[in-house]
Amino acid sequence: MNKGLVSVTFRSKSRGEIVSLAVRAGLSEIEWGGDIHVPHGDIPAAGDATKLCHDNALAARSYGSYYKLASDFAPVAATASALGADSVRIWAGVKGSRDTDVVIYSAIMDKLRRDADDAAAFGLTLTFEYHPNTLTDNSASALRLLSDCGRDNVRLHWQPNQYKDADQNAAELHRVAPFVDFVHVFSWEGERRLPLAAHADDWKRYFDVLLTFGSPRAALLEFLPSETESDLLRDAEALRTMTE
Repeated sequence: MNKGLVSVTFRSKSRGEIVSLAVRAGLSEIEWGGDIHVPHGDIPAAGDATKLCHDNALAARSYGSYYKLASDFAPVAATASALGADSVRIWAGVKGSRDTDVVIYSAIMDKLRRDADDAAAFGLTLTFEYHPNTLTDNSASALRLLSDCGRDNVRLHWQPNQYKDADQNAAELHRVAPFVDFVHVFSWEGERRLPLAAHADDWKRYFDVLLTFGSPRAALLEFLPSETESDLLRDAEALRTMTE
């Protein structure tokens, strides 16, 4: 599977600096963040990111939009298209599955279907971030959302829950793995950030589950212990080791 970097891992750095870091770390793609490095509708920023990636043989297949199904999707789709991405990472609302009533769920589902159809017109897939405080905060809710939506271009963007143990995360992943396109890779225990090697055994287990159902398109490093090149180089090497 391809190995890459989520740009928001280095929020304080420029697009050019992030590309240089990815190259030095031996990574092959970047997921550009829509909240800072390539904002929605900023086509010049998308063009700059595209050129930087092209000039350095990096892919940009996923646009990390942070779009929450609550505004106009058109600028998001246009920006993803300008990046050359074919996937847009989004959030399933802003409330957890237990806190979302029938009325809100129905409204979110209507918006999702419209946005999925609009995305398809651009050749885009929508991947929901597997995240607390959204409708994809657990496997049952995520699978229900995919089923109720009924669109082939709606998938998942998985990451472990840092408040659950490896057994719980692996069980959740096993249920949704057939629908996972991208994975965010980090090593957290609650709010404590650790070197990736600290959870190497857990990640090898997660990757084994994913490979049972077919390899995800990319494993993307995110949330290093510190925003430094040394941490990136160390964790990129750990990621290579655990996926060999």
